[in-house]
Amino acid sequence: MHYLFEKGASYGKKLLLLHGTGGDETSLVEIARYLDEEATVLSFRGTIQESGMNRFFKRNGLNQFDLVSLEEESDRLIQMILSVSEKKGIQLEEWVIVGYSNGANIAAHILLERHFAIKQAILLHPMSLGVDSQNFPLSDKKIWLSVSENDPIVSKEASDQLIQQLKNRQATVTIMPTNSGHQITMDEINQAKRWLSEL
Repeated sequence: MHYLFEKGASYGKKLLLLHGTGGDETSLVEIARYLDEEATVLSFRGTIQESGMNRFFKRNGLNQFDLVSLEEESDRLIQMILSVSEKKGIQLEEWVIVGYSNGANIAAHILLERHFAIKQAILLHPMSLGVDSQNFPLSDKKIWLSVSENDPIVSKEASDQLIQQLKNRQATVTIMPTNSGHQITMDEINQAKRWLSEL
């Protein structure tokens, strides 16, 4: 799995970036630098190809997810995060995931479905993937997420379902409503930056 690693200042945040459909390991770096210019950045490229676009797991049409691929690719991503973190001497608990769309979805899935030490995430326009098989508490997790009621990709029902899944498991959830459709706005990034600075 291709990845980009840029070491920041010792006092900077550790940001783990997961791009949206069609992106790559460079797509969210500018946003990460805006969130914290001193951050250490680890950014992965999804291994799945869909019509020439990178993704983190397969789908069989818009919002029709291949759940076998989802589980396999979640495990692959976890192993890569573990491997790079060990190699770079970074504790898993130090990472803050920054995911957009497809990257936010696999991040949310991992937090919900795997016992994983990462505790914090910024999820831009995520949705529930319809998987809810675990019941261990997420009371140590802090999740910031943005949702848009006029998002053409993520329905209100799908974002509400994810929020409810997280809350049902005692995660601390901060929700930012937006009218931006499926696009990332500066308002979202500024709100996420404020949240990140308070961690």
